[in-house]
Amino acid sequence: MALRLWKYMLLLCERNRKNKNSLPLICPIVIYHGSKPYHAPRNIWQLFSNPEQAQKLMGEEYQLIDLQSMSDDAILQKKHLAMFEYLLKHIHKRDILKLWENVFTHCQHALLVDKEKGYICIKALVWYSDAKLPEEKQAALERVISSHLSKEETATIMRTIAQKYIEEGRQQGVMQGMEKGMEQGIMQGMEKGMEKGKMERNLEIAKAMLANGVEVSFIAQITGLDTACIASLQL
Repeated sequence: MALRLWKYMLLLCERNRKNKNSLPLICPIVIYHGSKPYHAPRNIWQLFSNPEQAQKLMGEEYQLIDLQSMSDDAILQKKHLAMFEYLLKHIHKRDILKLWENVFTHCQHALLVDKEKGYICIKALVWYSDAKLPEEKQAALERVISSHLSKEETATIMRTIAQKYIEEGRQQGVMQGMEKGMEQGIMQGMEKGMEKGKMERNLEIAKAMLANGVEVSFIAQITGLDTACIASLQL
């Protein structure tokens, strides 16, 4: 229930955010009328194996690595992360090809580390920076990479760009379907739960009114239940 409530609240926040600058305050309330004592977790943190650590990591301010506030020298002193952080810091510059030249020139140690891992970082950065690069300059990017890496390594990395367009087409269709399905499912669940709760409440009211001798027709007007349903409660 705690996880379900968070899903509902996040969905409401997402919908509200489209029209307003601030998020709404939401007070989650659960009305329980089961026959057994309620022992389910009352907040989402209790669902984790370490509730205190989960609340500290996920409930407090997120950790920020502000690359723009860091000097290039400080970034380049790092090992594997130097290449990753350096390119991300300067990705908004117009000359992406020059940026890649600088990456290969200044991040030699990071390149050696990345080579041992199959150029995972390089592939990810090529994938990311390709969106900033005009299509007519992709061949120039390949030449920059090939001037620093072997022919086989360059071919492997450049296949990343081709695969990107294939995956983007697939993922776009899949994600649109998933988002629509999840949103529809959550809203249907909320509506169904509210309808069920309303029906159960009206039945309880009808039973109480019957016990006090109130006319069936009057109960029907108050609760919206049909007379046959109310009459069955007397059996």
